[in-house]
Order: sequence, then structure tokens, then C-alpha cells
Amino acid sequence: MESIAEIRKLLDRFYLGKTSLEEEKILQKYFSSASVPEELMPDRDLFKSLGDGSDSVAVPEGLNQKVLDVIDQQEKKMVRTRRISVFSLSGLAAGLLVVIALYMGYFRDDSPGLLASNQMIDTYEDPQDAYEEARRTLAYVSVKLKTGTSELEHVKKASKATSDPLKSLSKINKGSKELSLLGQLKRVERFERQ
Repeated sequence: MESIAEIRKLLDRFYLGKTSLEEEKILQKYFSSASVPEELMPDRDLFKSLGDGSDSVAVPEGLNQKVLDVIDQQEKKMVRTRRISVFSLSGLAAGLLVVIALYMGYFRDDSPGLLASNQMIDTYEDPQDAYEEARRTLAYVSVKLKTGTSELEHVKKASKATSDPLKSLSKINKGSKELSLLGQLKRVERFERQ
């Protein structure tokens, strides 16, 4: 029977991933015995859950075919995605051609379109009148904008009502993380005392 100090050394090597199969068998044999100290009970539970490694896993029939079918489906989805992207690119090109045609037909200088002249025409002789008209127009737009956005106040209130409980949940989550860290600290302290 191995001493407790040797078992602890083997456990340290096991958790670092440096044990051989023979050393793991020694640990498995030790933890399968009835006399395990209280401080090593979590390790015993771990080794019980790992088993002795001799258990074979039964592979279901047809698993290979199912995996191949899923791979084929994914490949078909990728081909369909490429086809969709070709269609969307052709739609984009058609839209671009429409924009170019509109530009050539309406905005060129030599064609008699709607906006053929590039010269700006003053609508007011007096700059003060133009300033006043611009101020009135901007005030009108401001009033309409405030009226349109006033309906969003209800959305703000609803958003605040839903975000306040979520803040409480984040505090609970933070507290549970701190408790978890405290529990880990206690386990480390117990381990160091031994």
C-alpha cells in the first residue's frame, strides 16, 4: 500500500498530466479501496467516475452513415449560400446600372433632364429674408421631430423597467461568483494544511 505522501505526489502529477498508465493504475487501485482519508474524498469520487479504463464504449450501428449524411447536408447548404450570393451580386449590379442610367439621363449637362442645370438660383434677393425663412423652416422641422420622438418616451420607460431587474440579477451573479471563489480558496487552504 502506498503512503499518503506518495499518493499526494501522484495526484499532483496526475493533475499536471504527467502520470504514466502504471501510476494512474496505482491511483485507481488506491481510491477503490475502503480506507481513503476524508481530505481525498473528492479525488476518490473523481477516480470512481473515471472508472478503470477497461470499459469499452459501444458505437451505435449506422453512426458512420449518419455522420456522412450530416456532412453532405452541410456541403449542400454551402453551395446554396454561394448561389444566393451570386444572385444578390447580380441584383446589386442591376441596381448600379439603373443608378448610372438615371445619372446619364437626368443629371448630365448636355441632356435636357429635370435637373440639367448645375447652377443654383437664389430665391431671395435679401439675405436677411433668406435667413428668416431658413430659421422658420428649421424651427418647424424641430417641432415635428420632437412630436415624432415623444412617442419613444414610452419605449424608454419600458426599457428602464426591464433593465432594472436585470441589474439585480447581475449583482446576484457577481455574488455567486465570489462565493464560488471563496469555496475554492477554502479547499486550497485545507489542502495546504495537510
